[in-house]
Amino acid sequence: MAQFSAVMGLLIFLGMLAAIWQLPPQGARGQRVPIIVLGLFCLGYLLITPSLEALFAAVRVNSAYLVSQLCMLGALALSSLYWLDYLATGPPSTRRRALATRAMYGTVAVVLVALFATSPQQPNGMGFGYAIDGSPRMRIFWVIQAITVIHALLPLARAAIRAHRRERSWRRRLLAALTGVTVGFIGYELWVVLVVTLWPAMPPVWARNVTTTLQITCGALLVVGTIGPVVAGAVRGARIALSYLEQLEPLHHWLLERYPQIRFQSRMSLRIETRITEMLVEISDGLRLLQRDAPAVAASHSLDHETIRTMVHDDAHHAAYELAAAALFRSRAGSAQCRGSGRSGGSAGKPSLTRRNLR
Repeated sequence: MAQFSAVMGLLIFLGMLAAIWQLPPQGARGQRVPIIVLGLFCLGYLLITPSLEALFAAVRVNSAYLVSQLCMLGALALSSLYWLDYLATGPPSTRRRALATRAMYGTVAVVLVALFATSPQQPNGMGFGYAIDGSPRMRIFWVIQAITVIHALLPLARAAIRAHRRERSWRRRLLAALTGVTVGFIGYELWVVLVVTLWPAMPPVWARNVTTTLQITCGALLVVGTIGPVVAGAVRGARIALSYLEQLEPLHHWLLERYPQIRFQSRMSLRIETRITEMLVEISDGLRLLQRDAPAVAASHSLDHETIRTMVHDDAHHAAYELAAAALFRSRAGSAQCRGSGRSGGSAGKPSLTRRNLR
């Protein structure tokens, strides 16, 4: 299990780095709550690896397991609150209700710490997976922990199932993964309650094997449900960014040749999202200069303000104007290329646009 925990922690850490990488391009729309949730999950797994377990054991035996459980509980509670607000179809939760929920989770954390601190601990692991004989407070610890997790995830599972039925896009896969995580963890916590109730001492071997299997299954679901949407979002964002880059590049290159002063950085950014933002700004500046200083050239390339606005149709997209201008420019360049190909007889190979054609 130590190797499994290390692998899970590493995978979730990579997902957290991907979420951090996606945050700057999102601007004000960026959400830091998923990053915090991923960080807590990552810490929860890494704390029960042998090196960190030994480090915390110098303070108190099994204290790494306690902190790990608190991190997991905090991540699940925070994730549940976040997704419930995200998937809510009714009015948002009142401030009083949100404060009461946070106070309840805080009280549970204090109770768990108190139960752990006043219970004798067996070395090399805390809880029903090792030995809780003669420690009824640790049995209460696991029951409270299980009830709290179920309380946090049950409404989230219902909301995810309802949203999955309504959704008809690629987000159905995301919601399916979220539903699987919640159902898996609820089933695991019900098993925890059953174990500590039926076997106050060490559970039988088959029960410990079931516990291990459920832990691995829930861990795998957790990784898929947490880093899966992040990775999918990163891939989808990269595809959209490459599409934008392909659309904007011809017009951007042409405007830079005419107005090299619009480039506000000597070196293009390596980050593709930042490059697109820079290109949009430079295209916007170049179009204003072209429409002001050379209106006849702008009209000949269908880049005058009236033509672009007619194509945009008051689109609310923040880059609709520049994208419409790029589409008009590509359309005119393509038609000019076809005319040149027809004049050349079509047997001289692939034609290319000269600088004179574009100007």
